[in-house]
Amino acid sequence: MAHTSLDAGTGEDAVSMFEAHRAQLRRDRMAANLLLLALFVFFLGWSIYISRFYPDRLAEGLPRIFEYFASVMPNLELANLFEGRGEDGRAVPGSITYWYADFTKYVVLIGETILMAITATILGTAMALILSFTAARNLSPAPWIGMMSRRFLEFCRGVPEILFALVLVFWVGIGPLAGVLAIAIHSAGALGKLFSEVGENASMRPVDGITAVGGTWAERMRYGVLPQVMPNFISYTLWRFEINVRASAVVGFVGAGGIGAELNQVISFHSDDRVTAVLLLVVLTVTCIDLVSERARHAMIGKESMR
Repeated sequence: MAHTSLDAGTGEDAVSMFEAHRAQLRRDRMAANLLLLALFVFFLGWSIYISRFYPDRLAEGLPRIFEYFASVMPNLELANLFEGRGEDGRAVPGSITYWYADFTKYVVLIGETILMAITATILGTAMALILSFTAARNLSPAPWIGMMSRRFLEFCRGVPEILFALVLVFWVGIGPLAGVLAIAIHSAGALGKLFSEVGENASMRPVDGITAVGGTWAERMRYGVLPQVMPNFISYTLWRFEINVRASAVVGFVGAGGIGAELNQVISFHSDDRVTAVLLLVVLTVTCIDLVSERARHAMIGKESMR
């Protein structure tokens, strides 16, 4: 009977210790959550103060947005909406032809922007493809090579395209080449990060098999890893192409070619209905490319894999 009482007492002590330990864990977790919440509120308030993100300031500035867009909207007249050019070759005011008097020029620049994005995506993807294998922790041939590859990719994606373009304009001059190089460098960093994460999740069984028969590191990557990751690589590349089209329009603001240079010019020197004419073309172009790219991604890897 004494032995039974001793066992019961020991069991109760163990339960009490467990409950006390669990209560302590809850208190520690609550304290950590409260600390994180306090830090979040502090930095949020600090950000609001630094950026002056005040409701009254936003409400005061909102009408100016509509005033600006009202000033750049075209003055279309229903009676002359579809009128062409007259005998003297001039467009009729109030018509779409008058609004898009420089339509041919805009289309050429839109084409230049798309070609910039295509070239930059190809260059960036090629660089990311190579560096992703050396940056992946389970695929890198040596730890120091992996570390250097990851730091380089971080630098490439950490600097915005427009800053790269601003520097490259001084190197290669004003024009599309600076924009292509800037977007390619940033794309390499972003895609290299995504590609390396895909590679880290690849099965190592094919790699081990190729290693067992004496395959080199390049052969292990080519035949053991690349077939597994290629669908995701293609999907990420198409997604990056969508981003690069938009980026190609932005880098033009610093003289790196494309439709962005024209948009910067009309905003800076004209600020009339040509602004909305260019913006509308840019939005339509990006929307069409997004839709086509989405269908291509679904065709490549299937809708189920996108979920």
